[in-house]
Amino acid sequence: MSSPATPAQALSLRRHRAREVAILAAESVSFPELVWAHFLYVRELHENGELHGSTEAEYREKLDRFVKEHGRILNAYWCTSEASGVALTEKPGSRVWGFLWRRQSNIRLHSATDWVTRRAPDIGHGLHTCETLAIRVTEVLSGTSERIGMQWILSVAGYLLGVVDQSNGKPAQRVSTKAVNRARTELAQVEAYYDRAGDKTGRLIYFWGMMLGLAALAALAVVGSEVYSLFGTFELKDPDTQLFFVCYTMGAVGAVVSVMGRMATGGNFSIDYEVGRPALRRVGSFRPIIGAIFAIVLYFSLRGGLIQVHAGDGDRTGFFYGALAFAAGFSERRAKIITGGAARFLGEAETEEGDPKGSPHAAKRRGSEAAAGSTG
Repeated sequence: MSSPATPAQALSLRRHRAREVAILAAESVSFPELVWAHFLYVRELHENGELHGSTEAEYREKLDRFVKEHGRILNAYWCTSEASGVALTEKPGSRVWGFLWRRQSNIRLHSATDWVTRRAPDIGHGLHTCETLAIRVTEVLSGTSERIGMQWILSVAGYLLGVVDQSNGKPAQRVSTKAVNRARTELAQVEAYYDRAGDKTGRLIYFWGMMLGLAALAALAVVGSEVYSLFGTFELKDPDTQLFFVCYTMGAVGAVVSVMGRMATGGNFSIDYEVGRPALRRVGSFRPIIGAIFAIVLYFSLRGGLIQVHAGDGDRTGFFYGALAFAAGFSERRAKIITGGAARFLGEAETEEGDPKGSPHAAKRRGSEAAAGSTG
């Protein structure tokens, strides 16, 4: 058995980690630094014709460090008149817990364009729009749709840089206006594609959130059964226990089927996919839990006599409870209709006990309700 670390060892460990962070910060290369090194390399190549000059070694060294940190460069546009450029990088995702499936790759747009666009503000504004749209695409989309969106944005940014680069940083107003209008039209199409893909991606994330909710309900059922068996007599073959779990399960299934049906038919199901994946997944996990709660409330209302419904005899009782539980989980409106008898029963009991119908307070309240009804 190893002995606990002494304060001196803990301080030494913190210092070692601080040195590692400092080394990583020193080795980090920003994209503007890489763009400047590339510009010096290209300028030396054009002016001196040296294929392997001193600036190339510097550029290659910065490129290796940049790729090590941000991933390989998928595509890029480098200006030749000024030190500016845009690039798209992809860094492979890490494995879950170090050995399970691999996460989605991290695709990112890098931009350093202030040098070449300082005399073309309209072009600079268009490039800024590309950057903001790329942030939204990266945070919301994934997989093929993310690759299409990011490559599309890079092509628009490269087109704008090409216009200003070919005129040595001073494009004519007519040329600049035409390029910006064309870029805006293209970005509008990218944003429309992003909205469609984002809605579909959000629905998938919501669906997997519901699956997590079902898994949580299953785990809760097992844990709850074990806890109840410690303080009472739990028998899975008992009819009441079986009816409880039938309602518990059918309520959750009804909630999931309700959402899937609205997704498939394009019904009144809308989500804000820009709230983020964790929030969507968390909200989706609540849906089967809510359905199970409604079904359990219905079960207790039926068993407690608050709802006076003939449940059938023999083998038909389980089907009756399961159908009502599914309807309660499928729609909150149907659950309110089913439990309406219990609500009316509780309301009448409150009137009889707390505020008798014959009392002056009840008469005054009925008169106020009648007056409100006549004015409405």
